[in-house]
Amino acid sequence: MFWFAYLLVLAIGVTASSKISISIPPFAKECIYHELTEENNALLVSYQVLRGGDFELDFSIISPKGDTIINQKDEKYADFVLKTFGLGEYSFCFSNPHKDLKKVEFTLKLGNGEESENTTGVKEDVVADHSLSEIDRNLNKIERIMNYLRAREWRNMSTVESTQSRIVYLSMIIILLTVGVNVAQASVVQFLFAGREKSFV
Repeated sequence: MFWFAYLLVLAIGVTASSKISISIPPFAKECIYHELTEENNALLVSYQVLRGGDFELDFSIISPKGDTIINQKDEKYADFVLKTFGLGEYSFCFSNPHKDLKKVEFTLKLGNGEESENTTGVKEDVVADHSLSEIDRNLNKIERIMNYLRAREWRNMSTVESTQSRIVYLSMIIILLTVGVNVAQASVVQFLFAGREKSFV
């Protein structure tokens, strides 16, 4: 049975990126809400599935007017920039159609949708603005790479844990089979020698 759990996040006026970790039960839906209040702002949205089965989820973004902007099926990670879909409350919803518990890291960042323009025309200011923009782009690139590596680490750790549990079960089965074969061999040898002693006597 599907059940819906909604998480309300008030992040008005936030300039730094906000990272949220969400655990989504099997066949459940979680939504995060954010209100965009200024025309020149943009929402930088990214998510990645860290744990759970095949690391796949359904993801959708709904505009303040109720229109579906993004609708993804069985995705592991994604990055989006929302600029021109109007002011109001946006909904970011994760759906887990699988039987495994999923853990998702969701990042929401409020950015400037328009490039800053230099009104003075001074050469030094133009160079400084360009340098700052380049630094900002490089920092964003480094952050995306680090998030990707972190997600890979989580997924590899999940694989290692599942492999360890399988190895434990396989070892127990091998031990039981070994004990059973030894007991069977000892019983057969004892039966054969006991029959020979009786026939010679």
